[in-house]
Amino acid sequence: MARLWGGGQIGKELPRPQWTVVLLWILGIVLWIVCGMAIVVSAIATPPESTAQFLMNRGVLVFLGLVAGALSIAVALLVKYTFSAAVSAKLMERLLRDALQKRGESGPTASALGGASHEEVVSLLSEIMENTLLADSEKALKRDVAKKHRQQAMRREVEALIKVGKYRDARERLEEFRLRYPDSDAVPQMEAQLSEALRQHEHSEIANVTEQVQRYMGLGLWERAMELAQGLAEQFPENPEAAHLPESVQIEQASNNRQEQQRLFREVEHLVARKHWRQALRVAETLFENHPESPETQSLKGQIEDLRRNAAIEERKEWETRIADHVQTGRHREAYALAMDLVDKYPDSPQAKDIQKNMEQMKIRAGITR
Repeated sequence: MARLWGGGQIGKELPRPQWTVVLLWILGIVLWIVCGMAIVVSAIATPPESTAQFLMNRGVLVFLGLVAGALSIAVALLVKYTFSAAVSAKLMERLLRDALQKRGESGPTASALGGASHEEVVSLLSEIMENTLLADSEKALKRDVAKKHRQQAMRREVEALIKVGKYRDARERLEEFRLRYPDSDAVPQMEAQLSEALRQHEHSEIANVTEQVQRYMGLGLWERAMELAQGLAEQFPENPEAAHLPESVQIEQASNNRQEQQRLFREVEHLVARKHWRQALRVAETLFENHPESPETQSLKGQIEDLRRNAAIEERKEWETRIADHVQTGRHREAYALAMDLVDKYPDSPQAKDIQKNMEQMKIRAGITR
């Protein structure tokens, strides 16, 4: 019986018409049995002298009894079906509420059903179930109350979206509210609230991003600084400060590059004056690599070969000095290894030719037999 009528908490929340249905079923069956017995009795015990009118009246009574029985059973089925539909609607409402609670989302969520929130879906289902038994005047009053409730729910949702900083979602929800309730006094109030929030957000966002851009420029991370500046300009195209930030980054980067070019050029000149050829060559190559189109690079192009030649001479002399030191201190294997490296790297140099003349002697001193 519990399975038939929707057991559990859902079935208990609704009035159970089980005894009404049972009585209607019994009444219909009893009427059919009585009619059947009347037909049998009429066929067996009808007196011969009965008139046609008497037989017709009895037949009409039997027919009405059969119809009444059928109607009783039909009403029983209708009551049972209505109760089952109410239980199904209640169960759907309960499932949606449970699903919403399990999601546990802090802000209002949108359903896939036409963009309506889960709360609105549950509210609409409740209205459908409750309005089926209301009169027209009560339904009209109910609709007014439900309309106000939905307006309040949508307004709370817009305010919640504004509070958590989801301004695009808030604007979309506000436009939906405007389309649904164009005459509502809440529309201008929510528009003012959203505009103020956007203004405050714009001011703080521009200040924060500008500070980050300056920090990246100070670290020399120009690409990252430009990415942030361009993103801010796209986000607030109407704000002059945000729109000009990428240009400011370009100007600052150009100024920094110019200062670096001049610094590297002066450093090359200083090292050349002190005849530190290898260091001068490294700085010049850095200038060439980082600023190939700079005036300083163009100025040094004619001197780069002299720098390389002098740097090689400086390196070979230092190499020769190290070989001589190893020989004087008896480290002949190290001296021989350095000599071989020098010959391999600068085979046509004067140092290599001198070493090749003494290579066999150095090999013997190093104890190398092969």
